[in-house]
Amino acid sequence: MDKLKRLLKKTPPVPLGIAGALLFLLLFYTLAFRTPLWQVWMPPNIDNDEVIYNRQVVSVITHGGPLGYFGYNEGTADIGRYGAWGPVLIWVYGLAGHLFGASVNTMFWCNVLFLALGVVVFTVAARLNIGQQILCYGGLVCLWMPLAGSFCGSSEALHYMLALVIAGSTAALLRGSSHWWLVPAALACGLETIFRPYALLFWAFPLVAVWADKKRRNFCLGEAIFSFCVALFSMTKLSASYFSGGGMDFGGLELLAHGKIGKAIVYEMNHAAKELVTVGRDIPRTFVEKTYFGRGCIIFLMILAVTLVCFVLDRRAHRPSPLKACALGCTGIIALVLVFLYNIAPRHLMLLSILLLASVVVEDAARSLVWLPVLAVVLLPINAERSTLSTYFDEMGGQITAVETALQERMDARASADPWDNTLAYAYADDVFHGYLYALPAGMGIEFDWNTYIADPEETIYSRYAMVNHGTDAEARLVADGWQEVISTEDLIVYERPDTQ
Repeated sequence: MDKLKRLLKKTPPVPLGIAGALLFLLLFYTLAFRTPLWQVWMPPNIDNDEVIYNRQVVSVITHGGPLGYFGYNEGTADIGRYGAWGPVLIWVYGLAGHLFGASVNTMFWCNVLFLALGVVVFTVAARLNIGQQILCYGGLVCLWMPLAGSFCGSSEALHYMLALVIAGSTAALLRGSSHWWLVPAALACGLETIFRPYALLFWAFPLVAVWADKKRRNFCLGEAIFSFCVALFSMTKLSASYFSGGGMDFGGLELLAHGKIGKAIVYEMNHAAKELVTVGRDIPRTFVEKTYFGRGCIIFLMILAVTLVCFVLDRRAHRPSPLKACALGCTGIIALVLVFLYNIAPRHLMLLSILLLASVVVEDAARSLVWLPVLAVVLLPINAERSTLSTYFDEMGGQITAVETALQERMDARASADPWDNTLAYAYADDVFHGYLYALPAGMGIEFDWNTYIADPEETIYSRYAMVNHGTDAEARLVADGWQEVISTEDLIVYERPDTQ
């Protein structure tokens, strides 16, 4: 037993730590998915945001940026051609994407890379001993959703990577390691703040580690302000607005600004009540139906409870726990923002869960015989399941190839520098599966337009091309306006706007 304890307390050499992290991720993927990694094919995926990410990233890899506009209902960013997330996130994926090339799976492989980098950097920076590494991997398996959800075409894996880099680099700084660990900590905090402005709070991690050093403290404060300003500029000027104009609900704050304090309180309480009612409804259902929303809430509440209990015990025993203090502080404030101003989205809860788990792994390994089994007993029954990722099939692949070829020929023939001539309007809710947007040639922009918007003759369609379903009101409007058919397949039809319009 003593030999085992000594072994668990040893910190393996960096190469072995890296190898262990990569082996863990490979084993988890094998456990969670039946589909071999090399057979994954993204177009059949169910998330419509993923194709928007992919087409923008591919445009960066092939052309340095979009040739057409990305937006909603023919809307665009005030500056540039990028969609709702702005250019910085897309550039980061584009940088990594050069390793894998431009394809329908570019985002997927970037996410595999980011997830691996996050786990490796956290393991090395925090200098996790063998026991802590086992706890880290065991905790991630219990949470399940962040790891499983990273093997996709969205951007969550990047956020998880940045959170792990922040926690690991801060642990290195607190340990008194090289001050150069402040560089990855500041870079990760800055990028995450630009991507999600509430991550301004994450700067508490490096700040708590360098607070006694005035020069480094001022550096962090300056970078925090700068990254937040970039985030605001990107949100307001470099990003195309969603259909509704944005997800944040500032109605209560607007009432407060007009001096209507009572109405502001009532407004915010009603907003919070709706969110909490949804939580209260879905959590019990999850133990029977395993709902996505309910699972996210249960995972978050469990790891939050573990972190809080460990923190209280630390306070009572006068043990330092700066990582848990930062994680709990950020979590509490962001949770209030989600409840009162946005919505309780599991993707945000999972980011916070990663931060909480990382802080507990570093500071509370000794209590793991209690908290890790609790997480396993509660979370694995509702999380652990082996699923299948999408693979190639001719029925869809053939149509994608045909549409891409036809559109590429039109773009090459026109050779126009006008962004609208390189943009396709997609009839959202017209029953054309959004996976077919992977057929768009590299560089072509996408306007996500409601089918009712396209069908309305009073609305102007600036896009040169439009993808609609057969026999719909949207198609009827295009035909009436003189649009010419480019290609027709079993599941869709693409039209081109006439030059006379």
